[in-house]
Amino acid sequence: TGSPLSLNLAEPVWKQLAGMPLTVTDLTEIDKDYVPGLMYIRDMDKDSEAFENPPMPFSTASASGDEVKLSPKYNKITPENRQEYVRLALNYRLHEFEQQVAAVREGMARVIPVPLLSLFTGYELETMVCGSPDIPLY
Repeated sequence: TGSPLSLNLAEPVWKQLAGMPLTVTDLTEIDKDYVPGLMYIRDMDKDSEAFENPPMPFSTASASGDEVKLSPKYNKITPENRQEYVRLALNYRLHEFEQQVAAVREGMARVIPVPLLSLFTGYELETMVCGSPDIPLY
């Protein structure tokens, strides 16, 4: 119809809709404390009592707050497996919404040819769908 839509989606979602992969920086935009928490675990002293009291489960919270077990191989985070934990946790959160984004892209494909979506950045795609967020003051 040519009218902008009011879709309040996070910037990283628009980036995924444009076919661009997410980065750790994008994850920080959605959850500002998540990545620093992982970096704290990664950089903890291997003799730290934090690994034991209480033991940290080898799982992560999803965006909805549900606990997601990251590996059947480990039950808790240890100094020996913490690098693997950080890698798996980041991977889970960076790809958490791919199924939902694919469904939205499929719907958009009925209006816009999917190959055209990859010609735009997330911001450009958002501007085309929702209109410019800038209000000119003349």
